[in-house]
Amino acid sequence: MFGIYLHIPFCLRRCKYCDFITYAGKEKFMPGYIAALMTELRHQAKNLQGFPRQVDTVFFGGGTPSLMKGGWIETLIDCIRSEYGLAKHAEISLEANPGTLDQKLTAKLLKAGVNRLSIGVQSFADCDLVLLGRIHNSSQAVESIHSARQAGFKNISLDLMFGIPGQSLAGWKSNLQQALALQPDHLSLYSLILEPGTQLFDDVQSGKLQPVSEDLSADMYELAMDLLVEKGFSHYEISNWSRGKDYEAQHNKIYWKNQAYLGVGAGAHSSLNGLRIANTSSIEYYINRMSNIHSAEKGNFPAAVETLTLDPYTMQQETMMLGMRLTREGVSDQEFTDRFGNRIVDVFPKELERILARKLVQWRTFPDGPHLVLTRGGILLGNQVFQEFV
Repeated sequence: MFGIYLHIPFCLRRCKYCDFITYAGKEKFMPGYIAALMTELRHQAKNLQGFPRQVDTVFFGGGTPSLMKGGWIETLIDCIRSEYGLAKHAEISLEANPGTLDQKLTAKLLKAGVNRLSIGVQSFADCDLVLLGRIHNSSQAVESIHSARQAGFKNISLDLMFGIPGQSLAGWKSNLQQALALQPDHLSLYSLILEPGTQLFDDVQSGKLQPVSEDLSADMYELAMDLLVEKGFSHYEISNWSRGKDYEAQHNKIYWKNQAYLGVGAGAHSSLNGLRIANTSSIEYYINRMSNIHSAEKGNFPAAVETLTLDPYTMQQETMMLGMRLTREGVSDQEFTDRFGNRIVDVFPKELERILARKLVQWRTFPDGPHLVLTRGGILLGNQVFQEFV
């Protein structure tokens, strides 16, 4: 599997909890930014060697990619198709804010080639949305989902957030029930993390808001685990549930399986078989750099501000740490051996002994042999498993 991530760092307003590389009030740079993305895509296609000449997944992330015109999305997808090749059934995802979606736009996105929409609802309670600083209300969230269905989208994912200050267990259950009533194909559920430098962090630090306790947040997560499985969803990753294997987020599975992907745009990251690249976070510098790159210029990463080559052991650690997030399939011993030449137990004997003794993981039999998979207790205490491979 090989994927391309395009970072769209534009927002109408920055949410109170957000510490991503996004910017509000810079929409005037969007036309130049799209041109810069095209330049980087073409440059990388000519310079990257040893990678599949076919893309399995494309992901427009942000920021708010749904601020872009449908024509821009179509142009970028066509560029990827012509320069890299697109798999016949490639997953093409786009993150969308309900406050920017209507049926006209969703129809244009579908026509452009997007076949999976990830809608950042976060909550169906207006009080939560105000506290989080979202630009939409609950009615707009519901309408955006209806619009996407009416436009013809057959793969819709919803993002929801729990552990929001003031949120109760009953309120969280109501959120889940309202989401389920809309019949999404996929759900991503995230515990609110208070990041330093954000307004929400400052509000909690000053005592203006009271954070949700760790116990209540854990209860919310367990409630989701039980309710969603009861309603027919498969819990395939720590924070993700799908309505069957066909609706699992294929692009994100590239990350969790520690496979290769190319990131383009300001603030984008790439992971290319042990080589990690981070692009500049400045929109202006990124556009300027791409505008002045010579067509024959060598060097694969003209917008990079950091590159790092990982040693084989670190790659093995990361493969375990990321792969253990896959709650349904875990890490295949055969795939690990094929990739690194050693079995998991040979590389991490002491680590396995500790987490097996604590019943945080177990070996399960799959068609290709044993997989190391989290137990329910391991899912609830995932960080204690992941840190064994850091």
